Amino acid sequence: MLGAEHTGKDRKERAVRIHVSHLKKNFGDLMVLKDISTDIYEGEVVVIIGPSGSGKSTFLRCLNKLEEVSGGAVLIDGEDITDRHADINKMRERIGMVFQHFNLFNNMDVLHNLMLAPVELGKQSKGEASRSAMEMLARVGLADKANAYPSQLSGGQKQRVAIARALCMKPDIMLFDEPTSALDPEMVGEVLQVMKQLAADGMTMVIVTHEMGFAREVSDRVMFMDGGYIVEEGTPQEVILNPKEPRTIDFLNKVL
Repeated sequence: MLGAEHTGKDRKERAVRIHVSHLKKNFGDLMVLKDISTDIYEGEVVVIIGPSGSGKSTFLRCLNKLEEVSGGAVLIDGEDITDRHADINKMRERIGMVFQHFNLFNNMDVLHNLMLAPVELGKQSKGEASRSAMEMLARVGLADKANAYPSQLSGGQKQRVAIARALCMKPDIMLFDEPTSALDPEMVGEVLQVMKQLAADGMTMVIVTHEMGFAREVSDRVMFMDGGYIVEEGTPQEVILNPKEPRTIDFLNKVL
Protein backbone atom coordinates (compact mmCIF):
# COMPACT_ATOMS: atom_id res chain seq x y z
CA MET A 1 0.00 0.00 0.00
CA LEU A 2 1.19 3.49 -0.73
CA GLY A 3 0.39 4.84 2.71
CA ALA A 4 -0.58 8.31 3.76
CA GLU A 5 3.01 9.41 4.14
CA HIS A 6 3.31 9.84 0.37
CA THR A 7 3.77 13.43 -0.67
CA GLY A 8 2.46 15.35 -3.65
CA LYS A 9 5.81 14.82 -5.36
CA ASP A 10 5.37 11.04 -5.08
CA ARG A 11 1.93 11.29 -6.65
CA LYS A 12 3.28 13.26 -9.60
CA GLU A 13 5.55 10.34 -10.46
CA ARG A 14 2.51 8.12 -11.04
CA ALA A 15 -0.03 8.18 -13.85
CA VAL A 16 -3.23 10.17 -13.45
CA ARG A 17 -6.14 7.71 -13.61
CA ILE A 18 -8.96 10.24 -13.07
CA HIS A 19 -8.72 13.90 -14.07
CA VAL A 20 -11.61 16.12 -12.99
CA SER A 21 -11.73 19.66 -14.34
CA HIS A 22 -14.25 22.30 -13.19
CA LEU A 23 -16.97 19.69 -12.73
CA LYS A 24 -20.48 21.03 -12.17
CA LYS A 25 -23.76 19.21 -11.64
CA ASN A 26 -27.21 20.59 -11.11
CA PHE A 27 -30.60 18.98 -10.71
CA GLY A 28 -32.96 21.60 -12.09
CA ASP A 29 -32.27 24.78 -10.13
CA LEU A 30 -30.31 22.96 -7.43
CA MET A 31 -26.55 23.22 -8.00
CA VAL A 32 -25.07 20.17 -6.22
CA LEU A 33 -21.49 20.33 -7.56
CA LYS A 34 -20.29 23.87 -8.09
CA ASP A 35 -16.68 23.62 -9.26
CA ILE A 36 -14.69 20.46 -8.58
CA SER A 37 -11.16 19.96 -9.92
CA THR A 38 -8.80 17.20 -8.81
CA ASP A 39 -6.53 14.42 -10.04
CA ILE A 40 -6.57 10.86 -8.69
CA TYR A 41 -3.41 8.86 -9.30
CA GLU A 42 -2.57 5.25 -10.04
CA GLY A 43 -2.85 3.16 -6.87
CA GLU A 44 -4.11 6.05 -4.77
CA VAL A 45 -6.80 5.59 -2.12
CA VAL A 46 -8.90 8.75 -1.86
CA VAL A 47 -11.53 9.02 0.86
CA ILE A 48 -14.27 11.67 0.59
CA ILE A 49 -15.88 12.89 3.78
CA GLY A 50 -18.42 15.61 4.51
CA PRO A 51 -21.96 16.27 5.73
CA SER A 52 -25.05 14.83 4.06
CA GLY A 53 -26.02 16.84 1.00
CA SER A 54 -22.49 18.09 0.35
CA GLY A 55 -22.30 16.43 -3.08
CA LYS A 56 -20.07 13.45 -2.22
CA SER A 57 -22.20 10.70 -3.78
CA THR A 58 -23.11 12.86 -6.78
CA PHE A 59 -19.41 13.47 -7.40
CA LEU A 60 -18.71 9.74 -7.27
CA ARG A 61 -21.58 8.98 -9.66
CA CYS A 62 -20.23 11.56 -12.13
CA LEU A 63 -16.93 9.66 -12.27
CA ASN A 64 -18.56 6.80 -14.19
CA LYS A 65 -21.35 8.88 -15.74
CA LEU A 66 -24.17 7.41 -13.68
CA GLU A 67 -25.00 11.11 -13.49
CA GLU A 68 -24.70 13.32 -16.56
CA VAL A 69 -22.45 16.25 -15.75
CA SER A 70 -23.73 19.81 -16.23
CA GLY A 71 -20.32 21.35 -16.91
CA GLY A 72 -16.62 20.60 -16.88
CA ALA A 73 -14.93 17.33 -17.77
CA VAL A 74 -14.02 13.93 -16.31
CA LEU A 75 -11.16 12.06 -17.98
CA ILE A 76 -10.46 8.39 -17.22
CA ASP A 77 -6.96 7.44 -18.38
CA GLY A 78 -7.03 10.46 -20.68
CA GLU A 79 -10.42 9.68 -22.25
CA ASP A 80 -13.18 12.23 -21.70
CA ILE A 81 -16.27 10.33 -20.50
CA THR A 82 -18.34 13.50 -20.83
CA ASP A 83 -17.74 13.54 -24.60
CA ARG A 84 -20.97 12.45 -26.30
CA HIS A 85 -18.97 10.20 -28.64
CA ALA A 86 -17.30 8.34 -25.77
CA ASP A 87 -18.10 4.62 -25.42
CA ILE A 88 -19.21 4.89 -21.80
CA ASN A 89 -20.07 1.19 -21.49
CA LYS A 90 -16.53 0.27 -22.51
CA MET A 91 -15.10 2.75 -20.00
CA ARG A 92 -17.38 1.51 -17.23
CA GLU A 93 -15.89 -1.96 -17.61
CA ARG A 94 -12.69 -0.49 -16.15
CA ILE A 95 -14.49 1.13 -13.19
CA GLY A 96 -16.02 -1.06 -10.50
CA MET A 97 -18.80 0.49 -8.39
CA VAL A 98 -20.01 -0.67 -4.99
CA PHE A 99 -23.22 0.88 -3.69
CA GLN A 100 -24.67 1.39 -0.24
CA HIS A 101 -27.46 -1.16 -0.79
CA PHE A 102 -25.57 -4.03 -2.52
CA ASN A 103 -27.84 -4.17 -5.67
CA LEU A 104 -27.62 -7.98 -5.90
CA PHE A 105 -30.13 -9.98 -7.95
CA ASN A 106 -32.25 -11.82 -5.39
CA ASN A 107 -33.43 -14.48 -7.88
CA MET A 108 -29.86 -15.68 -8.57
CA ASP A 109 -27.42 -17.46 -6.34
CA VAL A 110 -24.16 -15.73 -5.43
CA LEU A 111 -22.12 -17.47 -8.13
CA HIS A 112 -24.48 -16.38 -10.91
CA ASN A 113 -24.65 -12.82 -9.56
CA LEU A 114 -20.89 -12.69 -10.13
CA MET A 115 -20.92 -14.44 -13.50
CA LEU A 116 -23.70 -12.37 -15.06
CA ALA A 117 -21.86 -9.27 -16.30
CA PRO A 118 -18.68 -10.95 -17.66
CA VAL A 119 -20.80 -13.48 -19.61
CA GLU A 120 -23.44 -10.99 -20.83
CA LEU A 121 -20.77 -8.56 -22.01
CA GLY A 122 -18.87 -11.33 -23.78
CA LYS A 123 -15.73 -10.88 -21.71
CA GLN A 124 -15.66 -14.50 -20.53
CA SER A 125 -17.20 -17.87 -21.33
CA LYS A 126 -19.42 -19.39 -18.64
CA GLY A 127 -16.60 -21.68 -17.56
CA GLU A 128 -14.10 -18.82 -17.31
CA ALA A 129 -16.62 -16.63 -15.50
CA SER A 130 -17.38 -19.39 -13.01
CA ARG A 131 -13.68 -19.92 -12.23
CA SER A 132 -13.08 -16.18 -11.92
CA ALA A 133 -16.15 -15.79 -9.68
CA MET A 134 -14.91 -18.51 -7.34
CA GLU A 135 -11.49 -16.83 -7.18
CA MET A 136 -13.09 -13.50 -6.25
CA LEU A 137 -15.36 -15.12 -3.66
CA ALA A 138 -12.29 -16.71 -2.09
CA ARG A 139 -10.63 -13.29 -2.11
CA VAL A 140 -13.45 -11.82 0.00
CA GLY A 141 -13.69 -14.90 2.24
CA LEU A 142 -16.98 -16.24 0.87
CA ALA A 143 -16.09 -19.23 -1.31
CA ASP A 144 -18.48 -21.35 0.78
CA LYS A 145 -21.42 -19.09 -0.16
CA ALA A 146 -21.33 -19.62 -3.95
CA ASN A 147 -24.65 -21.48 -4.00
CA ALA A 148 -26.41 -19.31 -1.41
CA TYR A 149 -29.01 -16.71 -2.38
CA PRO A 150 -28.75 -13.07 -1.24
CA SER A 151 -31.67 -13.56 1.17
CA GLN A 152 -29.57 -16.14 3.03
CA LEU A 153 -26.66 -13.73 3.62
CA SER A 154 -25.97 -11.14 6.29
CA GLY A 155 -25.57 -7.50 5.25
CA GLY A 156 -21.81 -7.73 5.55
CA GLN A 157 -21.73 -10.85 3.40
CA LYS A 158 -23.93 -9.19 0.77
CA GLN A 159 -21.58 -6.24 0.57
CA ARG A 160 -18.54 -8.51 0.25
CA VAL A 161 -20.36 -10.34 -2.57
CA ALA A 162 -21.03 -6.95 -4.21
CA ILE A 163 -17.30 -6.14 -4.01
CA ALA A 164 -16.41 -9.56 -5.48
CA ARG A 165 -18.93 -8.97 -8.29
CA ALA A 166 -17.29 -5.65 -9.16
CA LEU A 167 -13.85 -7.32 -9.13
CA CYS A 168 -15.04 -9.97 -11.62
CA MET A 169 -14.93 -7.28 -14.31
CA LYS A 170 -11.20 -6.83 -13.58
CA PRO A 171 -11.54 -3.07 -13.02
CA ASP A 172 -8.61 -0.64 -12.84
CA ILE A 173 -10.52 1.70 -10.52
CA MET A 174 -13.01 0.98 -7.71
CA LEU A 175 -15.63 3.48 -6.52
CA PHE A 176 -17.35 2.91 -3.17
CA ASP A 177 -20.46 4.91 -2.23
CA GLU A 178 -20.87 4.65 1.56
CA PRO A 179 -20.35 0.87 1.43
CA THR A 180 -20.85 0.31 5.17
CA SER A 181 -23.59 2.80 6.03
CA ALA A 182 -26.43 0.28 5.59
CA LEU A 183 -24.71 -2.34 7.76
CA ASP A 184 -25.13 -3.22 11.40
CA PRO A 185 -22.04 -2.06 13.34
CA GLU A 186 -20.69 -5.58 13.91
CA MET A 187 -20.61 -6.19 10.14
CA VAL A 188 -18.71 -3.05 9.19
CA GLY A 189 -15.29 -4.47 10.02
CA GLU A 190 -15.52 -7.45 7.65
CA VAL A 191 -16.25 -5.15 4.69
CA LEU A 192 -13.53 -2.64 5.62
CA GLN A 193 -11.06 -5.53 5.90
CA VAL A 194 -11.70 -6.50 2.27
CA MET A 195 -11.26 -2.86 1.22
CA LYS A 196 -7.99 -2.62 3.18
CA GLN A 197 -6.71 -5.66 1.30
CA LEU A 198 -7.67 -4.10 -2.05
CA ALA A 199 -5.75 -0.96 -1.04
CA ALA A 200 -2.76 -3.09 -0.04
CA ASP A 201 -2.92 -4.77 -3.47
CA GLY A 202 -2.58 -1.36 -5.16
CA MET A 203 -6.14 -0.81 -6.43
CA THR A 204 -6.99 2.80 -7.29
CA MET A 205 -9.97 3.58 -5.04
CA VAL A 206 -12.32 6.51 -4.41
CA ILE A 207 -14.43 5.98 -1.30
CA VAL A 208 -17.27 8.03 0.16
CA THR A 209 -17.51 7.02 3.81
CA HIS A 210 -18.25 8.12 7.36
CA GLU A 211 -15.70 5.65 8.77
CA MET A 212 -13.06 8.05 10.07
CA GLY A 213 -10.83 5.33 11.50
CA PHE A 214 -10.69 3.66 8.09
CA ALA A 215 -9.98 7.03 6.43
CA ARG A 216 -7.08 7.66 8.80
CA GLU A 217 -5.62 4.19 8.44
CA VAL A 218 -5.99 3.39 4.76
CA SER A 219 -6.33 6.54 2.67
CA ASP A 220 -3.50 8.36 0.94
CA ARG A 221 -5.65 11.46 0.65
CA VAL A 222 -8.79 12.77 2.32
CA MET A 223 -11.14 15.26 0.65
CA PHE A 224 -13.60 17.20 2.77
CA MET A 225 -16.58 18.31 0.68
CA ASP A 226 -19.24 20.80 1.68
CA GLY A 227 -21.74 22.84 -0.32
CA GLY A 228 -20.67 21.37 -3.65
CA TYR A 229 -16.96 22.19 -3.28
CA ILE A 230 -13.81 20.46 -2.11
CA VAL A 231 -13.21 22.65 0.93
CA GLU A 232 -9.99 20.97 2.07
CA GLU A 233 -7.84 18.04 0.96
CA GLY A 234 -4.58 16.47 2.02
CA THR A 235 -3.20 13.49 3.90
CA PRO A 236 -5.30 12.04 6.75
CA GLN A 237 -2.81 13.66 9.12
CA GLU A 238 -3.50 17.06 7.57
CA VAL A 239 -7.26 16.91 7.08
CA ILE A 240 -8.52 14.71 9.93
CA LEU A 241 -5.94 15.39 12.65
CA ASN A 242 -4.92 18.98 11.78
CA PRO A 243 -7.74 20.55 9.72
CA LYS A 244 -7.32 24.19 8.71
CA GLU A 245 -10.73 25.22 7.38
CA PRO A 246 -13.46 26.23 9.87
CA ARG A 247 -16.07 24.09 8.07
CA THR A 248 -13.80 21.02 8.26
CA ILE A 249 -13.10 21.63 11.94
CA ASP A 250 -16.81 22.04 12.69
CA PHE A 251 -17.70 18.81 10.84
CA LEU A 252 -14.99 16.75 12.52
CA ASN A 253 -15.94 18.05 15.95
CA LYS A 254 -19.39 16.56 15.36
CA VAL A 255 -18.28 13.15 14.06
CA LEU A 256 -15.10 12.33 15.99
